[in-house]
Amino acid sequence: MIFRWLAKAPKNIHPLVARFNSTARPDLRSPIQDCPLLAIDVETTGLNPRKDHIVSVGWVPVRACEIMVGEARHYLVQSPVSVGQSAVIHGLLDRDLKDARRLEDVLTELLETYAEYIFVAHHATLDKLFLHAAMRRHFGSAPKLHFIDTMEVERRWLERSGIAAKNTSLSLSACLQRYRLPDGLLAHDALEDAYGCALLLLAQVRRAKAPLGRLMR
Repeated sequence: MIFRWLAKAPKNIHPLVARFNSTARPDLRSPIQDCPLLAIDVETTGLNPRKDHIVSVGWVPVRACEIMVGEARHYLVQSPVSVGQSAVIHGLLDRDLKDARRLEDVLTELLETYAEYIFVAHHATLDKLFLHAAMRRHFGSAPKLHFIDTMEVERRWLERSGIAAKNTSLSLSACLQRYRLPDGLLAHDALEDAYGCALLLLAQVRRAKAPLGRLMR
């Protein structure tokens, strides 16, 4: 049995990824206020993680249900391809990324600093897929990223309330407006969206207290 497991075990895993994966994270039964969280957003050249690339990353930590604004980060990222028509969405042009950070450096900071955190994103599937793809490119393997998806949390609440959950009602902007929270001034800005996501999660937690595991479903 042990030899079968060894045969399937990943080989030559990057030390950063191995250390990230081995770091203890909060128990799923933990109250959310006891969990370190990282609201994160990425902007990309398209919607296909296999061929498109990250051009900016924004994040802000949340601890004890308090947004750590002073620890927020926003990085423009060098892209191996032109931003093309995606500039219409995120407002970044090729010239804006000329002296931007290397994505490998940004990902290294993320893995080194926030290994014990639960990540939070709105429509987390896309952010997770792009982060996984980028980490596989740069580190040869992707770590186990654990996410709370504020869009799915909101969808479940609307459905329990008997309200039809349309795509327009589940956008980050629409969700923030529902809670009378400030919407970002810059559409599809990575840091603005990460901060808005953090605000939304705290509002969702106040509305219906739930342990970590229920939010992560």
